[in-house]
Amino acid sequence: MLMTIQYFDSPFHVTHDNEAASKMAMKMELSIFIAEQIKNLGLKQSEAAARLNVTQSRVSELTTGKIHKFTIDAMIDMLDKLGFRSTITLSPKSS
Repeated sequence: MLMTIQYFDSPFHVTHDNEAASKMAMKMELSIFIAEQIKNLGLKQSEAAARLNVTQSRVSELTTGKIHKFTIDAMIDMLDKLGFRSTITLSPKSS
């Protein structure tokens, strides 16, 4: 499965500067993707927590969109533990 992370204007751009908003949009995309993979694997939160080597409450925070509690690095680590190899595709902003 391929997921291309894209930077774009998001609701975060209304309340945050461009740099912060872009990072928040990326973290939201990652959290949605990770939550979908946990669901696709049929894992309960406690099972996902064991697989990701985090607490069940951390999985709950992730699946409920509390992205401010996570770094992008931590989310990439979670993807690795779910069996994904992460790559990033970068493209210039459109004019």
